[in-house]
Order: sequence, then structure tokens, then C-alpha cells
Amino acid sequence: MLDLIRTDFRRAFKDKLLLVLGIIGGFFAVTTPILYKGLFLLLEIDEGAMQEMEMLGLGMNAKSMFFSSFSLGNNFGLILPILVAIILCKDFSHGTIRNKIICGKSRASIFFSLLTTCAALICGLIMAHAFLTLGVSLVFFDYQATEFSAADFGYLMASLGIELLIFLMISALLVLFIVRMKNAGLAIVMFFVVSFAFMIIGGITQVVAMFSEPDTAIYEVLEVFNKANVFANMSIGTGTEYELDDILCIVIPNAVATAALVALGFASFRKKDLK
Repeated sequence: MLDLIRTDFRRAFKDKLLLVLGIIGGFFAVTTPILYKGLFLLLEIDEGAMQEMEMLGLGMNAKSMFFSSFSLGNNFGLILPILVAIILCKDFSHGTIRNKIICGKSRASIFFSLLTTCAALICGLIMAHAFLTLGVSLVFFDYQATEFSAADFGYLMASLGIELLIFLMISALLVLFIVRMKNAGLAIVMFFVVSFAFMIIGGITQVVAMFSEPDTAIYEVLEVFNKANVFANMSIGTGTEYELDDILCIVIPNAVATAALVALGFASFRKKDLK
């Protein structure tokens, strides 16, 4: 399987679309902090006003820009799955998958090589984009309103771990549609149908939760769903610490979803006619 993974990575790195992805990611990472800084200068918001806004949760800092870089509906997070799907679907459109089977490779090794490549590309690119955004934003903004502490570092690491889990789930979802459709256009459409459906549902459930009575069963169910729905959950990385129930509500459903999507994708690939 290692030779398949090396081959898939080699083919992906030779694809010009990967260079396009890097350019797009770098563009958004550099321009976003600069645009915010220019806006603040244009509005004549001084440092004192910015700190007061940050204390109220209304300001802009390097931390908020860093974690907004992971948003699935924001700039690079929206474009990334599209171009990765196009790159990986070339295995089907060019007949590479069929050639691998002819060469004696098992469907299991082919599928998990595809999944590994997809996860590495998506996680690696989104992390590179986010850290470049952080580096540029620190030139113009403080990381946060308060001094960075050991507790903040722990929170940062926990948040990054959660983001990695989320993008592993996204990779498994994307691969499921790739092997089901064998067509980049259809895979992209299905991915965005699911993504936007959960975004819309999440927006509705968040509003319903706001007007529901606390400590009721419906409120608790909505809270769990809103935390687990990573397509609409914008709270990751925006606080200072996680409660245990917050972590469990995000990690367990998305870990289960990742395992289920991988199983569904593999089952679909085993039955797929690749002629």
C-alpha cells in the first residue's frame, strides 16, 4: 500500500491544480489581515478602541482570524474541497484506478491510499493556510486581548486537534462522493448539497435553541446537535477553555461520522464497476 500512497502523492504534487490551490490559499492568508488592518485605519479605530472591542468579543485579532481560516464556508475552506476533488477524480477519468487493479492491487489498498492522500492534502493545506494567516495577522494585530499563557497554549492545541478531526471527517465525506460518483462535478455538487444543508439546518436550530427554555429536553438536544454540527459551529477556537461536554459533543459524533463514512465509502468502492 505504501507504494500506492507514494504514487498518489507524486501524481497529486505534479498536478498544476495543487499549485493553484497553494496560490489561492496564500492570497487569502496574506490579504485578509491586510484588508482588516486597512479597514480599521480607514475607520480610524485606534488600539485602545480595538482592545475594548476585543474584551467585549466584538473585535478582530490574530486568534479570531486564525480560527476563521478553518471555516468550511469561508474563502479557502470553500474552495479547497472543490480542487482536491478534481485532482483525485482524475484517477477515475484517466483510468488509473482500473490500471491499479489490473496490476494486482487490492481494492482495499487502493481505497485507503486514496483516502490517505485526500486527508493529507486537505489537512496539510488548510493548516498551512491557517498558520500563514496567523503569521501575517500577528504583524498587524495582537494574538488576543490578554497576555498569552500556558492555558491559552493548551486551548490552542485542543482546538487544533478538533479542527484536524473535523477535516478528517470532511476528507472521508469527500472520498465517499468521489468513489460513488467517479465524476468530479457530481462529487462536488453532492458535497456542497450536504455541507449547505447542515449549515442551513444549523442556523435554524441555533435560532430555535435561543428561544427555547433552558434545562428542557428539546433545548439539551438542540445544544448537542449545534455543537456536533461542525458545518455551522463557529465557536471552535473562539473561547479560552473547553468544558468536557463541549469536547465530547464535538469529538464523539464526528469520530463516529468519520468511521461510518469510511466504511460506507469502502463498501461502495468494493461494489463499484470500474470498467
